[in-house]
Amino acid sequence: MKSLIIFCSILLIANTSKAQFKFLANNSSDQYKAKIFVDKCEGNACSGKATIIVYDKVTDREIDTFHSDGLEFGLTETQNAKLGWLELGKYQTPLIFGDFNFDGLEDLAIRNGNKGAYSSPSYDVYLAAAENKFLPNSELTKLASENLGMFDVDKKTKQIAIHQKDGCCFDKTINYKFDAKNIPYEDSSVIEDSSIADIVTVITQKIVDGKIKRTVQKFKMKDYYNQ
Repeated sequence: MKSLIIFCSILLIANTSKAQFKFLANNSSDQYKAKIFVDKCEGNACSGKATIIVYDKVTDREIDTFHSDGLEFGLTETQNAKLGWLELGKYQTPLIFGDFNFDGLEDLAIRNGNKGAYSSPSYDVYLAAAENKFLPNSELTKLASENLGMFDVDKKTKQIAIHQKDGCCFDKTINYKFDAKNIPYEDSSVIEDSSIADIVTVITQKIVDGKIKRTVQKFKMKDYYNQ
């Protein structure tokens, strides 16, 4: 009997140490919802290894399972992670759904820590494939993990844009389009350099017929940023 009690105590401790905090992400997508299991929540911040299970919103059918070594997201002062199955707000979730490559299908980006420039958020990117599956995409993951946070998506121009920074006075935006093989390529860029006095030098580059067309303009700082 004593051995049984000891065994049950050990089992209880082991299960408790593996306990995960549980969340619902039901408002990030029109098509999908997700359950999120993350290792650590302290105060108003959750982080660490995590499992994400994505479901079809209409049928409740399980679509795919993902893992992140560095999921991160915050909680409001009124949210208690210990209650279990806490629902996250639309802009609170560490999941980003959207049509990143403009093929009409909803893709997914999952927070993987703060690997971006200046310790900004970084993401693993998965593109939607046949039969409601998602495939990891190395090119888009690189763009979403090595710059200033997640790339922007412009549905009108069918471009995505990354942002780079070097100190206080150098900002660069690079716009990408997709080729016939669904691979992003640089289409244009804008550099804003305000390192000299009160002047902003704007360098615009665009690739036209395989050649780089470059323009340089200078503006008074107060005029440029008040446009």
